[in-house]
Amino acid sequence: MQKKLLFSFLAIILIAIGISIVAFWTRGHQFIDKQSQDYHLKQAQLIGDIFDKVTLESKEDFQKFAKGYGEKYQVRITIIDRSGEVLADSSTSDQLENHKNREEIIGALKGKSVTVNRYSQTMKNNYSYSAVPVSNGDFNGVLRVSLPLSALSKFDDELFRATIYTIIICFIIATFAAFIFTNFLSKPIDEVTKAAVRISKGNYNTKIYTREKYQIGKLAGAFNTMTTNLKETIDSLTQRNIELEAMLTSMTGGVVAIDDSNEVLFYNKAFVDIVNPLNNNMKGQSLYNVLRNVAIFDAIDQVRKTNSSVTMEGILLSGNNKNIQITATPLGREDKKWFGVLLIIEDVTQIKKLERMRSDFVSNVTHELKTPLTSIRGFIDTLKNGAIKDEAVANKFIDIIDIEAERLSSLIQDILLLSEIESKNDYDTEPVDINQCALSVIDLLEPKLTDKIDIIFEPQANLKLFTCNPGRMKQLLINLLDNAIKYTEEGTVTLICKEEACMLMIKVKDTGIGIEKEQLPRIFERFYRVDKGRARKQGGTGLGLSIVKHIVELYNGTIQVDSQLGEGTEFVIRLPYNYESET
Repeated sequence: MQKKLLFSFLAIILIAIGISIVAFWTRGHQFIDKQSQDYHLKQAQLIGDIFDKVTLESKEDFQKFAKGYGEKYQVRITIIDRSGEVLADSSTSDQLENHKNREEIIGALKGKSVTVNRYSQTMKNNYSYSAVPVSNGDFNGVLRVSLPLSALSKFDDELFRATIYTIIICFIIATFAAFIFTNFLSKPIDEVTKAAVRISKGNYNTKIYTREKYQIGKLAGAFNTMTTNLKETIDSLTQRNIELEAMLTSMTGGVVAIDDSNEVLFYNKAFVDIVNPLNNNMKGQSLYNVLRNVAIFDAIDQVRKTNSSVTMEGILLSGNNKNIQITATPLGREDKKWFGVLLIIEDVTQIKKLERMRSDFVSNVTHELKTPLTSIRGFIDTLKNGAIKDEAVANKFIDIIDIEAERLSSLIQDILLLSEIESKNDYDTEPVDINQCALSVIDLLEPKLTDKIDIIFEPQANLKLFTCNPGRMKQLLINLLDNAIKYTEEGTVTLICKEEACMLMIKVKDTGIGIEKEQLPRIFERFYRVDKGRARKQGGTGLGLSIVKHIVELYNGTIQVDSQLGEGTEFVIRLPYNYESET
């Protein structure tokens, strides 16, 4: 302990010596500057006294005085009137700028003798300026004596060298003492350093073992306690971070947090997918640079005004405009101070689409059901009002009612079938011979054929069995072939079934009236009819092709349609043999 104190005192002494040396140099430098300023000021006063006593009548006399006495005393002399105009200067005959605002001139015009050290823009050097008030005849102004400070550099150099030598000697002594002192303390400090390095690399089980007491021993104990606490804190934060990451990743809605300056703090993948899939490096960026959406920034402004959560909807303009729902919540600390906003952005485009589809479906179903019911109700009222007494009329009306009732029944069956298919309920599946299924459908539709229409069936021999619900497949073929027959007045309806690239390919081609290209994108919509009058006349419900599409999607297949107006239509369905049912 004694040695430690000894070295401590030595260190303090060396520091004190260093401070003393610096203070000595500073004070010495200040003393030289003060003596120099006093000397220059006395020199200026001397020349000023001479100026007051000589006779000077013209500006040329002023210039001769300045130049003569400037050369005599090896200084620069400048004579300035009370307006600041330079009347004479020993170093130049050029017209100089007004000196009224110079510090030394201001002081001299007030009747004081002033000395100022400053850099001269004219002479490009550091100068000492001493200005004294003077008068000569009618002239009252200022005489200024200037001298470059380089003349003082010799004194500064000598003083600086002496200071450097002293510092070097003190440094050698202090280094020697510090070496001994450091060698004594280095071992425990090295232990602390090595432990800190291990911790920085993630080894939080590091401990310091030392026999040292006093400060080093206490430091080691505090270090070990800190390491234990740090490990527990980091483990807790890591676990919370893992949980947060898992939660954010699993969320389907986009999540982004911003600070008070709208800088992105964190976000999840869903947010990137919704707003900008091409920008995956948003952290630290301004949210305004990431996206520009009025609804989102309105929500942010509302949160900051009210310090409460808000929910609103908007449209995100992108390649495909998206309907979004925005939930904005203030981010705060335990002290209730808000520092940012948390945004949850959900893509509700599909929900909005489904809502519109549901609304349209209800509207269409209501319309389609109302039409036959209105017809049935009208004929019943007519019969009640006396038409039933006329047997011929009554039988005609009853036949119409029967047709409308059958149409109503078909419509209800198609609606129920479509609903069942949309629910992905594919029960009672089994390996089905598609060729045999196609033949049974052709036999079923035979009564609808006329002398002008022929069905051509081109099956593939030994066609692989397709696992499906036989009723579903039969319904698909019925709807396609029935649709082709309805819109073919004369010609052929061709059905082809074959295996193609591990897929079941079904092609139905007719030579009917065809479909306009503008109508092709809509033919699979519910209740959409290319020729409404013709479809109603032949008992169509408008759901046939929609049912076909949903059956195809049920088996993970694709359907393509190609049509030429006046030449016919071709439907091509491809169903994978190895599809995975969603039941």
